[in-house]
Amino acid sequence: MRRWKLITLIGGLAIAWPLASFALQPKQPLKRVGVLAQFGCPVRPDSPVRPRLGELGWIEEQTIVFDCVSTVGSLDQLPALAHELVSRRPDVLLGGAYPLVSALKQETTTIPIVMLGTWEPVRLGFITSLARPGGNVTGVAWLYLLPKQMELLKEIVPNLRRVAYVILGAAYSPEVHKIVEENRQIAASALGLTWQVFRAATVSDYDEIFAHLAAEHFDAAYIGGDALANQNWSRICQLALRHLIPTVGDSAGWANCGLLLSYGQDYPWTEARASDYVDKILRGAKPSDLPVEQGTKFQLVINLKTAKTLGLTVPPSLIARADELIE
Repeated sequence: MRRWKLITLIGGLAIAWPLASFALQPKQPLKRVGVLAQFGCPVRPDSPVRPRLGELGWIEEQTIVFDCVSTVGSLDQLPALAHELVSRRPDVLLGGAYPLVSALKQETTTIPIVMLGTWEPVRLGFITSLARPGGNVTGVAWLYLLPKQMELLKEIVPNLRRVAYVILGAAYSPEVHKIVEENRQIAASALGLTWQVFRAATVSDYDEIFAHLAAEHFDAAYIGGDALANQNWSRICQLALRHLIPTVGDSAGWANCGLLLSYGQDYPWTEARASDYVDKILRGAKPSDLPVEQGTKFQLVINLKTAKTLGLTVPPSLIARADELIE
């Protein structure tokens, strides 16, 4: 009888102990992802970031929380916003274009920073190399595609010669402008182009620029994917159509809103890949040990309706290569 009681007691302890242990386990603190954006938020509802992190086991408000701040296109706010975001001590930071990553890196050398599509990160000093980033920055790097964009445009505009490069006033470092100039020269040399740079500081500048391009009979225009331009897609597309200027942009949204074509990195793919970096870092990986991935997926979108308005014929070979056609 005593033997039976002892077995019962031990068995009871064997069952009760895990339950008691489980009940006493402290709740794990939420992991915090700080996001610095130029406009909008990269973790918006239609972004792949949340779904991808969900697939990897991170559930918003249960295991992870996003803290997103945006300049709303005003880059002069970047230093203050980056300082504010870093002061909240998130577990990982997420930033896209060069100014965002630069602002975050100036604020911290310890909190991991994941790049969400940044051009030339080695040359700009963010990382030591793609294979061995070295510091607290890793993520996805983009290629500068201006020569390829002009090559595609020339297939539609065979007599392409004089092209306007429309970019935000003075937002970037001298090294960034040097990279852009080098790519303009590559395109000029390969395709026989001449460039003229037009800098937009305010929205109204676009009206004057496109009126000037029409009066001076420019063959085409390229719109830089900066904060001011990306906030004013509709207005820029309307101006390009009104003045009958074949115009190119980086992302699919440009062709969808009325520009002749867009060719650029696949942004949803970039967001999903950046999410993988966030996951690895939250699980303990060091950014210095995570090789930077070069973006290799691109999207070509052609607006056939705009081509018709401009009196241009898109070659069947180019139509066949397009990822999307707007009709």
